[in-house]
Amino acid sequence: MSARTRGIYSLFILALILGLLVSCIGASSHIKINSDGSGTISQEYRISLELQNMGKTEGNEGMFPLPTGKEDLERTVARIPGLRLISYTSRLDEKDLIINANFAFDSPEALAALMENSNQQFKVDLQGKKITLNFSAGENSEPAFKEMVVTAFQGYNFSLSMSVPGQAKTAWFDSAGKSVQQYPGVCSVRNSTVDYTVSMGDLVYLDIPLNLEISW
Repeated sequence: MSARTRGIYSLFILALILGLLVSCIGASSHIKINSDGSGTISQEYRISLELQNMGKTEGNEGMFPLPTGKEDLERTVARIPGLRLISYTSRLDEKDLIINANFAFDSPEALAALMENSNQQFKVDLQGKKITLNFSAGENSEPAFKEMVVTAFQGYNFSLSMSVPGQAKTAWFDSAGKSVQQYPGVCSVRNSTVDYTVSMGDLVYLDIPLNLEISW
């Protein structure tokens, strides 16, 4: 096997591993924020059964990037003042483990802590009447790697629906604060609610870091 062939083969294996262990996750969040900073959040995770089964094999118990069991979420809630777990359910369909969890929070700090625990940079500024969600750029730009991991994400989306205490507006910026007009996915505003949906593959492989600012 030539050095080039070995390199391509190694890239394939690495992409496959990351695709199985990290990529096959869909996430949906519905957030309502009241004028005093309290509110509710409903989250749904869709995790590939193939990924779930691999997590049960010997040596892979700690592979999940998100808390998936009720006890995991209860430990998360216990670490965050002002956050409560209202309900938890899990079920299986043909290909996914589907987890639904509903929370109530007493402050913007509790909401931000929960979202940061989900590996999202989330900032809430009630005085400035804005919320910022930060999306990191992809770390590996190798075309073959990107194509294979994006394929592993196929059918999984990140979806956010947020209701704020006023007429909602959205703006996108790069990491330097410069306005950005093009971004992956679809973002829309309906009165006080912002809806954003993007495929997980596109989200993981952003060319540059992006910030979604929601204000009212």
